[in-house]
Amino acid sequence: MSEHTERFDWIRKLTRLALIVSLGLITLIAIGTVMAIFFAMGQPELIAKYLMLPESWMVIPCLLTALVGQLAAALLCCLGYGIIQVILTAEANLYHASVMISRLERIESLMSDSTGVHDNLQELATLSDKAKSLLYREKEILAVREAVQHDLMRQQYNSAEAMIDSIENDLGYTEEAARLRLEVQQSREATIDEKIDAAIDRIQSLLDEQQWSRGLRETNRILQLFPDNEKIAALPQRIVDAKLAYKKRLLQEYGEAVRKNDIDRGMDLLRELDRYLTPEEGAALQESARGVFKARLRQLGVQFAISVNDQQWDEAVSAGQEIIREFPNSRMAQEVRGKLDAMKIKSRNKT
Repeated sequence: MSEHTERFDWIRKLTRLALIVSLGLITLIAIGTVMAIFFAMGQPELIAKYLMLPESWMVIPCLLTALVGQLAAALLCCLGYGIIQVILTAEANLYHASVMISRLERIESLMSDSTGVHDNLQELATLSDKAKSLLYREKEILAVREAVQHDLMRQQYNSAEAMIDSIENDLGYTEEAARLRLEVQQSREATIDEKIDAAIDRIQSLLDEQQWSRGLRETNRILQLFPDNEKIAALPQRIVDAKLAYKKRLLQEYGEAVRKNDIDRGMDLLRELDRYLTPEEGAALQESARGVFKARLRQLGVQFAISVNDQQWDEAVSAGQEIIREFPNSRMAQEVRGKLDAMKIKSRNKT
């Protein structure tokens, strides 16, 4: 059961208890009324006197009317209970529907992103080996840095130096090798506490750059080496706090962008927030996000229409591709797809 549904569980329990108590009281009263009816058949004068009725013949009709009223009260109690249950169920269904819509929108966003990744892979396949090497240079350097830092924390200096020699001789990363050798030298001369402080500072710099995965990997490595160190033991919680603080900042900036009607900034922030929001938080932002998406689609549509009208085919193709990439399932994207090939031809002919 979700947290949202549990909020109304007390209402369900209270209405159920009220129904049981009400039906119990009505049943007792109805039993008394039925007994009074049978008793009145033998001694109507006594019952008439007890009910303060002027004539004895009025006893049984009055008791029957009371019995009908008690049955009607029981039906009304059941009806009221049913209405409350229907309202609570409808509210829960609306909530779950909004969560489902939010998840579907995320899936659509992921599918759109995967389309972009597929296009990037196709472009990557056409690159030369040298271009690919340049593209992956930064990732290779990051991997080497992490491995060297791991060796330094374990005081395995020979292994770290061998790796540095390898990236200098095999990959040609001379400047990076020189920088890493300096770190090895400093690590040899540092105390354990200084090494721990340096590792913590390095992790903090990763958190400042929102590199949560790298920060967590570094944390797990030094936790294995120094599990009893208080400063290192506090790092996992520091990562969680930093991530929450960053999400809070993004939400504040998004609210400011919506207030200022800054569509481009709002779109960028929504893409970034998508990595951090829970389904419940995504559902809460759904209405404002829908407004930002519509405004962005209108903006791109205007750019596209103006470019086509001015016969600026390069700009029209660029705007059309952006519409398809950001809103692949929209009607506008379908219309643009049908015109894009012709505009590409016009763009080539113009040049």
